[in-house]
Amino acid sequence: MPTTLLDAALDHAPWLVLCLLLAAFGLVDARIVARENLWVVVQQATPIALLGLAVFWVLLTGEIDLSAGHSVTLSAVSMGTLLSSGVALPAALGVGFACCAVVGCVNGLLVAALRIPSFIATLASMLLLQGATLIVATTGTILVLDPRLRAFAGSAGAGVSPMVAFTAAVALGSWWLARWTGFGLKTFALGSHPARAELAGVRVQVQKFGAFLLSSVYVFLAAAIIIARVPVVNPGVGGTGLLLDAIAAAVIGGTSLLGGRGTVGGVVCGALTMSLLTAALRVLGVEPSSLDLYKGAIIVLILLGDRSLHALRALAHGQRHG
Repeated sequence: MPTTLLDAALDHAPWLVLCLLLAAFGLVDARIVARENLWVVVQQATPIALLGLAVFWVLLTGEIDLSAGHSVTLSAVSMGTLLSSGVALPAALGVGFACCAVVGCVNGLLVAALRIPSFIATLASMLLLQGATLIVATTGTILVLDPRLRAFAGSAGAGVSPMVAFTAAVALGSWWLARWTGFGLKTFALGSHPARAELAGVRVQVQKFGAFLLSSVYVFLAAAIIIARVPVVNPGVGGTGLLLDAIAAAVIGGTSLLGGRGTVGGVVCGALTMSLLTAALRVLGVEPSSLDLYKGAIIVLILLGDRSLHALRALAHGQRHG
């Protein structure tokens, strides 16, 4: 393959993978690529995409946030509890946002100010959030029937719902923030080479704190999307399962776990890929208990293919300049 074609393939690898999966699943079972099922795929991808963007900003700095999924859970359960008690929607949303912002600030301070490794700091936060969620969700299952949330989520066959349009707008704004603002450029620089970024005037610890705080906004949006999509919330929503899907979406989309590399479009594509995998496996009759096994195997194959393409590009470039 000519180097230019290989470079183009790598630059658009997440979208090529998504197209290949659609084609493969379509050959296996046409129901998977039916309009109704694809609509479900897009809807289910919205919280993954939003939490994936939360993960994206933290990963860019070379850090990780293991508490994001449980922050979604606490926020969703808090908002659901308030709404079921008759609290007005704006007030409930305000409390949900406050929960996420506090977690983001605490994580940011632990990592940036106290220099605690993010893995340890956010693991501790995750455990605290699990306990706090169980305290808030005293009834276990919370019914949320606000008609404005149902209208926002939309329904299958109803065209582009406000929820999907909103998520697309958030992704577009995130692309602008990452590509065209000082904050985005500094975050990429920090993850690529912290020492050089500091020499260039980037306030490293402030930038890390800002990334955790910005991440909390996306966490809140993911929680709000969840309570809009489902009429019942409980301590099982969000959590580790959603976080792993979000991390996988970011990595499949090209975000480096070492920092400094990734795209917003790649995260969105990764979220669609994860949602498609889940929907396809369900259509094919895979037992819920085995979903993670099959998804994990497919993700490993995708990442192996991606690494192979990168190795080929490095080899081709080495031969060209050798």
